[in-house]
Formats: sequence, structure tokens, C-alpha cells
Amino acid sequence: MAAREAAHGAAEGEGLPPGGAFAGGPPPEGPPSRADARRNRARVLAAARASFAAEGGMAPLGAIAERAGVGAGTVYRHFPSKEDLFEAVIADSVDGFVAEGRALAVAEDPGAAFFGFLERVVGEASLNRALCEAFAREAPGRAPDAAAAGARREFGEVLSALLRRAQEAGAVRADVAAADVQALVAGCAAMEQGRGPGSGVLTAVMCDGLRAEQAVTKVRNEIEDVGGGAAGPRDEIGRCEMCGGPLPGDRTGRAGRPARFCGAACRQKAHRRRTRTSG
Repeated sequence: MAAREAAHGAAEGEGLPPGGAFAGGPPPEGPPSRADARRNRARVLAAARASFAAEGGMAPLGAIAERAGVGAGTVYRHFPSKEDLFEAVIADSVDGFVAEGRALAVAEDPGAAFFGFLERVVGEASLNRALCEAFAREAPGRAPDAAAAGARREFGEVLSALLRRAQEAGAVRADVAAADVQALVAGCAAMEQGRGPGSGVLTAVMCDGLRAEQAVTKVRNEIEDVGGGAAGPRDEIGRCEMCGGPLPGDRTGRAGRPARFCGAACRQKAHRRRTRTSG
């Protein structure tokens, strides 16, 4: 990502004097007043938010400046590089999630608060390519961005608090960590993108998988599997050795032994197979 951004930024003139990014453009702007500077910064952020949401981190700075109605010098005066602008947009969005999460941290129903927060985050991120990219950068095994680290750290803290309350209330399975939830959010948001009328189904499946139900699928312990730990109960439904179908209800053969086949046809097939093998 960094190499790609560096090459892309070089093509757009990042790091060049203001105006160098747009050959033949207007001369550098004079220093604006503080009020003008605040307004221009807000306009650049609003334009960047819309552009990054639609195109992700590859949105050209030139198009952002044009959308904001400002010159190149104004953009570079506030944001030295496109990555700085991208991170400022992400930090602004994450700050909004943090504020919502803190308000939900005192909700009467911790489970509803937790799942409502997840649905809100995934729903907004699925419509915003920039947020999807930002969440993907935070996935386990990838180095997080240094910029906007404060906002992302606060998001992680809020998510952890909501998760802990939901687990203590018995609404979420106890073996899930905040890092697991963040990875699920990133993946779910990416998969929900562009689904149209079908959007939301994957989010519901994710939430159902996090709920503390009686029939929770236990994560297999590979060490026990390899080390020959105690075997769990086998399939309670007897299966025919030939076709795999269910055995008769009493599961008792004609000689009083446990039934091995579902009926006479499979019993005869097994007999013919044994005869061919022995012959």
C-alpha cells in the first residue's frame, strides 16, 4: 500500500511545491485568514470524504481539490500528502463511531447495544470504500497505520468495553476477543459491499455466530487432535456401511447384533463385494 501510494503520489506531485501538482495551474495562493483557512480545510475534508468513500485511497488529489473548489496550494497547506488526508478522513469517521459506542456503553441491554453497534459500523463501512480499506489495514497480521492511531485505539477500547459487557450479560459467547470481532467486522463490511438488496444478510449471520446459544460450535483444539486426546461422542445417528443412509430405528440385526446396513439391498451388495474380494 505504501509503495503504491508513493508512486501514485509522485504522479500527482505530492511533496512538490504548491501548484507543482497541477502543471499549468494557477500560481500559489496567498496566505488566507484564519476563518478562510478553517472553511477551506472543512471543504477539502468534505470533498475527500466523498471521493474516498466512492473510490477508496486511489482517489486522485486533483479530483478532490476540484470537488472542493480550491487550488492545489490549499490542499497541501493543510495536508502534506494524500495519506495524511486519507487518515484525517478516517479519523473523523472513527471518532463518530467512538462517540456512539461510548453512549451505548451505559445501555440497559448490553447485548442489544453490542450487536446494534456492530450493525451500525458494518453498515456504514460497507458503503464506504475508505472505511473498508482502513478496517482491512487493522486486520491481524498486518501492520497498522501510524496515522490516526489515537482514534483507532479509542475505537478498539470502546469495542472491547461493549463486548465485555455483552459477555458478562450472557449475550455473547465467552471465547471471543475484541481482535476477533474487529477481524469479523472488516471481513463482513468488505463482503457486504455492492450486494444491493441482499445486504445485511451476512451481517446477521456474523451476529448470530457471536451469540451465546446452547449449540455453540466449539473451536477445535488442534493440539488435542494431534496428541490423541479423548474422543468426543460419535454421530448419534447410525449410518449404513454401504450407502451412508440412516439405520433402522431399533438398529438390531436379525441375529441380535447391531445393524450394519439399512436394508436387504445394501446387505446383498456388501455380500457380493466380499465374495468378489475373497475370490
